[in-house]
Amino acid sequence: MKGAFVHLVGKSYRALTPLIFLSDSEPAHDFVLDMSEMMGKVPGIPSLMRGLLRVSHPSLKTTVAGIEFENPIGLAAGFDHEAQMPRIVDGLGFGFQSVGTVTNGAYEGNPYPRIKRLVKSRTMLVYKGFKSTGMSNVLKRIKGQTWRVPVGISVGRTNPLKEYTYPVSYADIVEAFTKARDSKVPFSYFELNISCPNMLKEVSFYEPEHLAPLLKMISDLKLPKPLFIKMPIGLGDDGVKALLDTIMQFPVAAVIFGNLQINRKDSAFIPEELATLEKFPGNWSGMPCQKRSDHLVKLAYNHVKRRLAIIGCGGIFNAEDAYRKIRNGASLVQLVSATVWEGPQVPAEICADLPALLERDGFKNISEAVGVDAGKS
Repeated sequence: MKGAFVHLVGKSYRALTPLIFLSDSEPAHDFVLDMSEMMGKVPGIPSLMRGLLRVSHPSLKTTVAGIEFENPIGLAAGFDHEAQMPRIVDGLGFGFQSVGTVTNGAYEGNPYPRIKRLVKSRTMLVYKGFKSTGMSNVLKRIKGQTWRVPVGISVGRTNPLKEYTYPVSYADIVEAFTKARDSKVPFSYFELNISCPNMLKEVSFYEPEHLAPLLKMISDLKLPKPLFIKMPIGLGDDGVKALLDTIMQFPVAAVIFGNLQINRKDSAFIPEELATLEKFPGNWSGMPCQKRSDHLVKLAYNHVKRRLAIIGCGGIFNAEDAYRKIRNGASLVQLVSATVWEGPQVPAEICADLPALLERDGFKNISEAVGVDAGKS
């Protein structure tokens, strides 16, 4: 019954998208976050949402990096950059959430416009560039909160910095992790974002010789919870393998594939629609990420041979998309854009549909399906 209800909610939302898409993207995004924070503070609202929308099934329970997840569907970093949603995110059906990306220093964001939709291509042009009020302010906002699902914090380099050198960048990131570690906020994991393509000036961690010192410094912090790394999808396969080889030298629990698509020639774009935003800077979420993310999930699963867990992110709009990434090697998946195109209840819809896919293929638990297609070309 609840599965039918959440699908009805989804159909109702999608019927309204022609009106919803009349609004500008960034004000709409900010409105959703502000409403989410307000609803989370009203007694009874989070539990009402759970009662109406949350879909649970024993086949979806899994344990990754020692963390128990009621389901494998997460809200990716990049949506709730100021940690306004953790008190209600489980009520939408999510099994976990990455807040942020949060930076040590504050930044008002790159010049406008910073979010633009291509409705038919099912993608958003994103150019926020780690907009953040800073780690101290974010931690203050969520101090004393507890959550019903695992919540991690995504950390990135402050944009911009006064000096674009590796020592300054390392120190900036380490200070942010130190504040999060010492905050007593009950994060279930920490996430290092090395893959934002929208920085005003880049100090790249895509080269092993630059990533290794940073991971050594973070390892020396003795973080009390597992460390995940948010990976790029714009690197070639050999570059990705080189980064994975470096990462496996350190106590990292999982890698996330991946971040925004930089390739404007991806086949997911409708060329005439893409041409309307040709002059705007930024990179792409949603459908243009799907094929490359699927490929990199499979590549990483085969390369690391279970030394790291894989989290699939990019182009997940329904249960079939999530299941494909899981079969390619993802133990967990994350999404953002689907909440815009399919509705905020989309994780509940995915959780309602996944058990039937597992049963069809003879799996009793989601963990049994991880990587079953990784060996297929």
